[in-house]
Amino acid sequence: MTESNRRVFLREKLKTKTIILNTFAEFLASTIFSALYFIFISRYLDQGFHTDYILLSFSIGLAFFAAVYIPFHTYRIHIIPFITLVTALRKRKPIILLHKIPVQILGAFVGVMIFNTINSITTKINIEDFQLIQLNNTALIIAINSITAAFLSYVFYMIRVLFNSRQLAGTIYLSLFYAALFAMTSFFANVSALNPFGYFFYDLLGNQTMKNQHFLVFIVNHAIMPIAAVLMVYFILIQKNNNKQKNLQQ
Repeated sequence: MTESNRRVFLREKLKTKTIILNTFAEFLASTIFSALYFIFISRYLDQGFHTDYILLSFSIGLAFFAAVYIPFHTYRIHIIPFITLVTALRKRKPIILLHKIPVQILGAFVGVMIFNTINSITTKINIEDFQLIQLNNTALIIAINSITAAFLSYVFYMIRVLFNSRQLAGTIYLSLFYAALFAMTSFFANVSALNPFGYFFYDLLGNQTMKNQHFLVFIVNHAIMPIAAVLMVYFILIQKNNNKQKNLQQ
């Protein structure tokens, strides 16, 4: 093996190892996040814990921070698929979707299983009781869910890319925004953008948080329109950034 081939081999080996480690970290983070997300909500609903809504929101932000930062102290963990989509588009690497989305799904499933086990022997809370505002207007439900996904993706892009805050400080800023977004939207029924896979498995494993929606409405609300909103926000940001670069060059 020539020196050039040897370097290529070592580089590819390191790249593969990095992908494996990041994939495992994403799974671990998604598990931690989904478990803590529902555990904190169950504590809020259980009168024995005396948790107010503001404290709950900060706790959810802390769950996001812990899940992103604890596994490998890295900013590369996404947890939320809409963030993964933005990253894949920005880096022009669709493969990111292939090795992150599946483990996010698996991690959410394990996290919900952990929560259900703990909940069955402790608080025995139905998370559906937390989502108090039932909106009968389907278009409004879809709009709120889509706007939530878009805002989260927008702030992620602003913090991680435009402000280039990729270490601990950026994770703190993102977690605080996540807590604020949770406080503003989480009480609406059928809004799942802040934990899409977690809510999906909570519903699938015998609960009814997402209610008995028609399949088409379910797909449009929880997948198609949030993804469309995220894509729109991303391309607007890219266009603005390109215009800014052109103005600087003139």
